[in-house]
Amino acid sequence: MCTGAIGPRCLPDRVVTMSRRSALLALPCAAFLLSACSSLAPAQAAASPADAILLGRLFDARAGLVIDHGVVVIAGERVLCAGERAACSWDATTPQHDYGDALLLPGLIDLHVHARPHYIGAFVPSGVTTIRDAGNTLDTLARLRATSGAPRLLATGPLLDGPVSVLTPQGPAPFDAETLGGQPAITLTSPADADTVIDALAEAGVDWIKLYEQLSPEVFDAALQAAARHGLPVMADLGTVLTRGLTGAQVDARHAAASGVTTLEHLGGVALAYERLGGDPDAETLDPALLDRIVADLAQSGVAVVPTAGNAAQFAAPDSLPRDDLPGAALVAADFSGYWSHLSRVLGEPEVHALARSDQRLLRAMLPRLLAAGVRIGAGSDLPAAPYMLAGPALHQELDALVANGLTPVQALQAATHVAADILGQADLGRLEAGARADVLVVAGDPLADIRATRRIEAVWTDGTRVDLAAAWTTVENALDAARAEAQAEVEAGSTDEG
Repeated sequence: MCTGAIGPRCLPDRVVTMSRRSALLALPCAAFLLSACSSLAPAQAAASPADAILLGRLFDARAGLVIDHGVVVIAGERVLCAGERAACSWDATTPQHDYGDALLLPGLIDLHVHARPHYIGAFVPSGVTTIRDAGNTLDTLARLRATSGAPRLLATGPLLDGPVSVLTPQGPAPFDAETLGGQPAITLTSPADADTVIDALAEAGVDWIKLYEQLSPEVFDAALQAAARHGLPVMADLGTVLTRGLTGAQVDARHAAASGVTTLEHLGGVALAYERLGGDPDAETLDPALLDRIVADLAQSGVAVVPTAGNAAQFAAPDSLPRDDLPGAALVAADFSGYWSHLSRVLGEPEVHALARSDQRLLRAMLPRLLAAGVRIGAGSDLPAAPYMLAGPALHQELDALVANGLTPVQALQAATHVAADILGQADLGRLEAGARADVLVVAGDPLADIRATRRIEAVWTDGTRVDLAAAWTTVENALDAARAEAQAEVEAGSTDEG
């Protein structure tokens, strides 16, 4: 999905055509937890002074179970020990935080966002301590990383697409070393382009490469090879029925997976693969044999899938995912209400709605099959592409949507913790065990019974420090106020210039 300053900037071609609107916003390492703790002898645990003791029920993200009398022992930015209280030891003078029956979870990971400076602070108080940004300018990423209270950030930088791209409506945007920091998208027309651009992005320090919908197979494969030379993983958005997945996309999910893509976003390229196998992605009933063939190919390749199920739900039925009980809901909703209303009207048009429903059917058919085949499923919100996905806490809506589409609550939690960390290649994230980053989300209730309990946040710790939630939300409010004032000043300046 493509994004603009606050919301997406350009609707997909099929939506533009069918809605007959000329100017629209865009749609844009180790053993299990207990064994890790028990391997720490009491004398070893006591040898390193702890800074904080967190008591409560504890979610073992690897095993997918809850330890009723759990503990997390924090030393500096790391977990010293975690698991059963009898397996860990600590000095009696260490500050203790007893959360009673509340559940201690690893800090959540959102694998697909398009962050902006005015709402980057809304992630951590929502329990999302790590994000993967899926498309931004390098200059914006520098601002995000410099913002106090921002989550841990891994990012792709600009999106890479072919010469006919929704990302570059004014025409191709070739690589320019002088203006690279401000380029949101770069056009690749040849394998040589792929080499040049990815060399530059690697030198600039990106963590991932993102390939978009309209690349030719030759250039797509060359980009993967260039990324591999730099040890950079690749995410691919190959389009869906609603976007450009059947109208201009040349690479399908089977090709991308076989070529070595690390993650497929939005189930992108699956509709095209299904069509190329002789199926009709718009049909009310999908052919199980064709779906199974696609799933088998994806499973064999080792690719992970970030389905952004919340997107599919909100596109098919805007505002269908509950949001009033989300952290910071009232604070962050106002700035998106106009965009949400506008996009909802477009999505309500019959022909557009039919496309969104096709994507929803495909998602519901594919997710259980992918899980059964052992394909890793990661949680990503694609904030702010879809309507009514809240900046910051949208990952909680994604968890809700994953469960609605066939995942168990445990699987959904794993998709946002240890599975997400494994997809990122970050062995010290997404789990509460010795050596891991001390990112902890404390929630009331039992999200293993009701996934929406993740929204009932009692505390957040990041890198071993407890977050002042009230202060964090005040900072978000101030940032939003400043962004509104800046936008208003620009409008007024424009009016003066016209006068």
